[in-house]
Amino acid sequence: MQNLSTVINQTTWGIHLNSEGHLACPPNPPSWLTQLQQQDWQQRGVVLWHADHHIVTHLHAGYALELLEHLQWNDEWKIKGLVVGSPAFQLSSKSENTSPTKAGGELVLKNQIELNADQAQTLFEFLSAQEGSLKRISAYDKEDAKQALNKVFRLIATYGRKVRERKGDSELIENREQKIIPTSIPRGSYFTVYQAAQICNATSKQIRAWIRKGKLEAIDLPGLGIIIEAGKLTEFLHQIRSIQNSPTPGRPHKP
Repeated sequence: MQNLSTVINQTTWGIHLNSEGHLACPPNPPSWLTQLQQQDWQQRGVVLWHADHHIVTHLHAGYALELLEHLQWNDEWKIKGLVVGSPAFQLSSKSENTSPTKAGGELVLKNQIELNADQAQTLFEFLSAQEGSLKRISAYDKEDAKQALNKVFRLIATYGRKVRERKGDSELIENREQKIIPTSIPRGSYFTVYQAAQICNATSKQIRAWIRKGKLEAIDLPGLGIIIEAGKLTEFLHQIRSIQNSPTPGRPHKP
């Protein structure tokens, strides 16, 4: 499909139809186009320009078909002319105290070009002649929009899954933490049961028995074992030695 153009006089105004957007070469642009206007000049759809006002207006194929239908059923433009522009949604300036989800606005026409009756007639004839091409381009636009929307949905779904996974991991960590009661250990030096047994010249079984009976104070660390603070073990040793050195009734005390 070739790009079609109706050039009334490129120094004044004109119309062209881009069938493939950036993939095809539209007519040579006027020298006064800005960078943004050059993008509109190459967009797929109908492009109108007005040299005196340095305006370029792009119409998507679907909107151009709606405009054609309007011109077919309403002939006021044959006398009064027509104002064309690129449809856009403009946010309301009174939205400072409005929730972002309820922001107001209205549909407006950007880059408006005023056509007199003769120019409007030229536009009508151009759109009528290219109606078949506009329908095919509109179908392409809808398919591209559908694919883009599907991509957005996939990205949203992927993001939502990652959020749920992170939330699930955090909840799992929180649940695990709730089941573990932290043990506070005073600062100091500690011995294991085996070390305490060597110091006391006893067996590990005997050390655990003393701990179980409450004679020797110790700390039981879940999953790690029993530890005994050095000061507590020293006090316990003094008690044992005092008992061992105390005189037996009926027996003289050794000096």
